[in-house]
Amino acid sequence: MINKSILSKVVSIIFLLGSFSIYFGQNYQIIYEVRFKPLKQSDSFAKEYMALKIINGQSIFYNLNKEKIDSLVKENNFKDVAFVTSSFLRFKIFKDLSKNHYIIGGNFNQFNYWYKENNIKYYNIKKFGKYNDYISYEAFANFGKREWKLLYTHDIPINDGPYVFSGLPGLVIKAESLDKDYCFELIEIKKLNEQSEITNNKENIRKEKLVKDINDFMNDPAAHHINFKNDLGDSFNYEFKGIKDKNYEATNEYLQKIINQFNNYPDKDVPIITF
Repeated sequence: MINKSILSKVVSIIFLLGSFSIYFGQNYQIIYEVRFKPLKQSDSFAKEYMALKIINGQSIFYNLNKEKIDSLVKENNFKDVAFVTSSFLRFKIFKDLSKNHYIIGGNFNQFNYWYKENNIKYYNIKKFGKYNDYISYEAFANFGKREWKLLYTHDIPINDGPYVFSGLPGLVIKAESLDKDYCFELIEIKKLNEQSEITNNKENIRKEKLVKDINDFMNDPAAHHINFKNDLGDSFNYEFKGIKDKNYEATNEYLQKIINQFNNYPDKDVPIITF
């Protein structure tokens, strides 16, 4: 006679393997709503939408509006760019799920940077209960001088998630900083038919060097060479002549207004300047 306990375990394993076969080797685009506070000194929140595209064991996390704008700019279609809302969260994150690190990219003063971060370590992992009809588990992590609470589910066995979060045994459906300044929440998942590879951008600067360069710039923008370009194709160029004259003062005042539009970054160590 077959032991019922053994039979139950076998059925569970078959079900689990069946679930994995639905997702493994397939490509997906997962949309997250991001609710966040752009300004430290304000209680106002903004919403943006970011996508996690997963193709052949690699993923890229990016801002949907910024991606749309960049596509229009490549076509020199600046007329339609004006109808797309500009975004604050201008970064991309490339992950290879077989590696122990990921790559974060962005743009500073027309420099397209990519730097490496080690994979996140999680703690206090335990069952949470149902969340949006998913059987969920919770985990905690520290990143960017913030503590984060994550909800993930075995129901979608994709070991990835929004922002820097991956490596948990299931898809991260919600990631929220405990200070409530940032919340990434799953709103859509769909299968992709495309088979194109995700571009693997290589590290071209150390994070510490990038942080120093950006902070030096922010402390005295007009003492640097400036080459900014906005989504509409308008550019702002300035070359410091070594003299702190009225032009220097006016440039600093102008740049500080731009910098102060967004001062509450998801990673507190890495400022994001949007022109």
